This record gives sequence, C-alpha cells and structure tokens, in this order.
Amino acid sequence: MEHAETLLARIARDRDALPRALRRVAGYCLEEPRVFISSPMRSLSSRIGVSEPTLIRFARHYGFQGLPDLRLACAMSLAEGAETGGAEPPLTDKLAVNRDAKRAIAAMAAAMVRDDRALLLDSGSTVQFMADHLADAPGKMIMTTSLTAALRLGRCDQHRLVLPGGDLRLGAMSLGGRLAERSLAEMTFDTVCIGADSIDPSRGLSTFAEDEAHLTRAMIGAARRVIVLADASKFRAPELHRICALGEIDVLITDTTLPEPMRRAVKDAGPRLLLAGPVPAERDRNHARETRR
Repeated sequence: MEHAETLLARIARDRDALPRALRRVAGYCLEEPRVFISSPMRSLSSRIGVSEPTLIRFARHYGFQGLPDLRLACAMSLAEGAETGGAEPPLTDKLAVNRDAKRAIAAMAAAMVRDDRALLLDSGSTVQFMADHLADAPGKMIMTTSLTAALRLGRCDQHRLVLPGGDLRLGAMSLGGRLAERSLAEMTFDTVCIGADSIDPSRGLSTFAEDEAHLTRAMIGAARRVIVLADASKFRAPELHRICALGEIDVLITDTTLPEPMRRAVKDAGPRLLLAGPVPAERDRNHARETRR
C-alpha cells in the first residue's frame, strides 16, 4: 500500500495516465481534497460524475480495500502539506476501517475499566466501539465527548451519562472546544480512554485537528489512569497536532498485527503494551443485541 505521506503526490503523477473515469476522480481529489475526504460516497459520485463502483475501483487501484481507507490516507497526506493544511476524515470512514481489530481492542479496554466508578471517553472510533461492551458493566458515571457513544450508552440504565457541552463537530459527531475543556477542569476520573490519529514512539500521540489535541490533553489531565486505544494502522508518521508523549500514558492497547520492532519501541517509551486478539463472533453479537434493546 502506498505510504500516506506520498499518496496525493502519487495521484498527481498518475493522473494523466489513468483511464478516463479514474482520471476524473483523481482530478477532483487533487482539486477539492477536503470535499473529497468529507463527502458521503453518493454525494461524491454525483459531484464528480462517476458511479460509486468507480470510486471503489479508484481506491483499489492504489491498494486500498475501499473508499474509507483511501480517504483516511488522503487526509494524512494532506496534513503533511504546509500550504494546504489538514482535513479531518468523517466518522463513518473511521468506523469502517479495521472494524474487527477495533472491536477486539474495545472489548479489552472495557474489561479493564469494568470496576471503575468514573470513566471518561473521547470520540475516537475505537472508543465508540467500547460503548457496546459497557452495556453489561457495573453502573458508573461516564462522561463522553462522543454523541454516538452517548446514544449507545443512553440505553444502559445502570450508568449515569454526562456530556461536557461545547461546540458541535458534526462530521465527527462529537463535542469540543474551550467550553468542553473548562467542564473538565474541576473533575477527576478513574480512567480516561482516548484514541489518536497517529502514534510514533519518539513523537507520541497526534491528531488532525488542533482543537481535538487541546481537548484530549485536558482529558488526560482529568484522569488518574490513561488508556490509549489504537489499531496497528495508527502507528505511522506524526500528524500535525501533538497530543502527548507515550511516557504520559499508562496503557496502550492495540492489535496483534503490530510488528515486533514497533512493539519494542513502544515498550521502551514507557506505557504498558497490550495486544488484543479477535473477539468471538457470538460475544460481539451479544453485545450488539444488548445495546439495541
């Protein structure tokens, strides 16, 4: 697969040699990258004047399984350009990529916080899968910046659910901004569970959005224990906005596909590293069924 840092440059080099339909997709991707990254597939195919299967074919031409994977890589590549700045991928794309690994990580994290009394959850895609696995956990106070997680947890009568307020980030279905940060200033949680767009052993955690980096740092400061949930694809070159060093977190949960050299580098940086294996299908279905009730 093409490294995310060079993806847009490769598309630019390839554009003139691509078949006509793929050339139209490439042109739109390069000329309107933020729209390309954030638009629903149906809207995007209409804007470009190609079919949805053509968009998928374009993604596979560059070695990706589908459009969500390609657009995440485009967003990372765009963030490297000083002149253009970054763009945050939509939540739907983040939830679609590496779902099995994220569910396994979420299940392990939910087991670790089962006996906590006060829990803080960010709006990362893997953290949102964790909400399903909290359906049968003992009652606790849970604050989350994720509207999607809030809807899932709202069906669980044993939990007290709290939202921090703040600005609505509709694409991410989350709350953020200074008001959300201020609401955390005088609170203390047993554990905070966070994600990241990128993890690098030397540079730590980073993200696409500046306001998200600020808010995540405030969340880290409000908790006694910090758990990071990140599938192996997140271990890559740093994004634009740094969150914290690996030494500032207590536990990092990822999946078993993380290469051995990266495992050693993470352990050397300080946190406890845990590797999550596949979640049994029946258990995953039971959690989903319970959440829908």
